[in-house]
Amino acid sequence: MTLNTVSPLGALLDPIREDLAQVEAEIRRMSTSPAPEMRALLDHVGRFSGKRLRPALTLVAGRMFGPLRPEHATVGAIVELIHTATLVHDDILDESALRRNIETVNRRVGNETAVLLGDYLFATCFKEAAALEDRFASRYLAEIVAIVCRGEILQVHRRNDIDLTEETYFRIIEDKTAALYAAALRCGAEIAHAPQEASRALAEYGLRIGIAFQIIDDILDLTGEEATVGKSLGTDLEKAKMTLPLLRLRERANARDRERLRRVLLSGDRGERDSILPLLREYGAIASARETAEALVEEARRELRRVPDGPERALLFAAADYVLARDR
Repeated sequence: MTLNTVSPLGALLDPIREDLAQVEAEIRRMSTSPAPEMRALLDHVGRFSGKRLRPALTLVAGRMFGPLRPEHATVGAIVELIHTATLVHDDILDESALRRNIETVNRRVGNETAVLLGDYLFATCFKEAAALEDRFASRYLAEIVAIVCRGEILQVHRRNDIDLTEETYFRIIEDKTAALYAAALRCGAEIAHAPQEASRALAEYGLRIGIAFQIIDDILDLTGEEATVGKSLGTDLEKAKMTLPLLRLRERANARDRERLRRVLLSGDRGERDSILPLLREYGAIASARETAEALVEEARRELRRVPDGPERALLFAAADYVLARDR
């Protein structure tokens, strides 16, 4: 599996570049195959390598409580491969054509092969997690795979549900996105034998920035530029997924505009994205969703009061800022 250079996050990742190189080595080890067909697929999906924020959080959590152990790099790689598997399956569900400005696996080789590749990556993660010496990390990571899949299934079942509640929306994104952030941090802390209060605080921090990350993703799906974001946009409208900006629009719009939103969602036309943007801005739906993300990031920052002060905590503050500032 040939991997791109870690995408830059400015000063955030600079202090852990050498540690992230160990994660990259572990990803390459886990992603080898003697079969040429598998190598070609793994090489292609390896080109999706992005920010490496999740494994970076594992490393930062570990460094907060002493020198890193070899298992930190392994856990970081497992977390990233779980994420990669979800991307492969997400692209199938959304019928996406682009991921990081690269042709998606489903577009390149079809849905059947893409499903099996995602399954292969999940199976690899299970195998590697089972081999970890730290039993907490082993059990927790296996559980996280189930939680992530549960969130994806709930989201699929709630497509075309124009009356989706915010409570259900947050349950979906907590499972499918935020749980993996929490796991990345908590496993990093547990392997380093962190005090339980600090370990739980890091997990809560991860959960909140993970939810905020998904809210920003949902905003970008409606307002971003494909060339910048690097993936197919407008899929939430096409698949009638009620994300937070759309929920806030439904809540605030008058009866005529609510009906217009309903028609657009049920039409399944990704091209209607631009027609909805004026309504999102007129009713302050984008701003409202962003305010919720900002409030979650502020809650995450407060959780960091329960962890040791130092350069690692400063990195986590910077990561929280990045979640809100990103445009891809």
